Amino acid sequence: MPGLLDDPLNVEILKLVCAGEGVEINVSELAESFRKHRNTVSSRLHNLFEHGIIDKPFHPLPLLFNQNPFLVVEKCEFTRDMNTNKWIELDPFIWAAFFFRDEEYNTLLVELHEDLFHYQTWKDRIVDEGHVSIKQGRDYIHSEAIFIDTRAIIKYDPSSAFHVFKENQQAGYHSKINELEIDDTDLNLLDALLQGKGVWTNANTLAKKLGIHRRTVQRRLKLLLKERIITPAVSRFPRVWVPPQYFMVLSLLEINTHKDRIQNAVAADPHVSFLAKTTVGRYNYLSVAGFYRMEDHLTWEEEYGQRFSDSIGAMKNVYLSPAMTFSIHQQYVALTFLDQLANRLRGKKIIDALHR
Repeated sequence: MPGLLDDPLNVEILKLVCAGEGVEINVSELAESFRKHRNTVSSRLHNLFEHGIIDKPFHPLPLLFNQNPFLVVEKCEFTRDMNTNKWIELDPFIWAAFFFRDEEYNTLLVELHEDLFHYQTWKDRIVDEGHVSIKQGRDYIHSEAIFIDTRAIIKYDPSSAFHVFKENQQAGYHSKINELEIDDTDLNLLDALLQGKGVWTNANTLAKKLGIHRRTVQRRLKLLLKERIITPAVSRFPRVWVPPQYFMVLSLLEINTHKDRIQNAVAADPHVSFLAKTTVGRYNYLSVAGFYRMEDHLTWEEEYGQRFSDSIGAMKNVYLSPAMTFSIHQQYVALTFLDQLANRLRGKKIIDALHR
């Protein structure tokens, strides 16, 4: 694997496909699959993208979890001004940010770092360089963090909540999402795109952009997929872990006994798109789940409490509504990482040339 990432051409291919370049939808294939006219499918796809129901497809980069395996979820206290907001939007380590109120904290950040040292160095640097606005008299960011090693992730399936979305739509809870009427044809298309069905990568498009032969692109892509540096192209919801207009609920769970049994039950739950082991006081798991109505989550929580009354202790929840979302750039961190990798390879090439 390291050899693949030492090749500048591989990195350039990764930059393109992870940004969705050359990743296309086979409208004819989907039309035939659902027995719809091609124009109907094309029009529905256009509406789904234009109304922000789903993002256009790209190749995810699971390699990022290996390169930056230190996942941080932290509550922070900032002076929320243009300076701080710009930093949040552009910082290459911030995966997601939410407006948030909990005691003195006003921002919730989700970050990916190389390790604890690089995380601490990053926090010092952004203060020293004036990227954030903090209270007068302080020279540090006041925060409360949860640390997770990405190897401790049990479930990471951003498409999981679609099953809840579909069930709610068919039950009549929401006929519209983002002002777009949703019917069974739309549900079928969403299901397909979230699984990568009808999505393909056009080697000709990539070859033209890179000025190389199509077969070279095909061969490189095949190898990058085989080594799981990237995974097959899919679409995702704009807020990644939950559908549009759904609450995102971050839950710290205290599971005392029968851990494997409960872990498997939570991991199999379609509401849950993310589950990982962690250590935060009495809590030993963190989950991210999606719900359309607050009462749905309360009912869900009570059902787990009744079902595993002797095993689940405390639960601590953070509710994040769509309006609380400041930014989620599911590919921004990955693309920035690839840009930095490409720059290092170019620098190494120049140094090697100078020493010849």
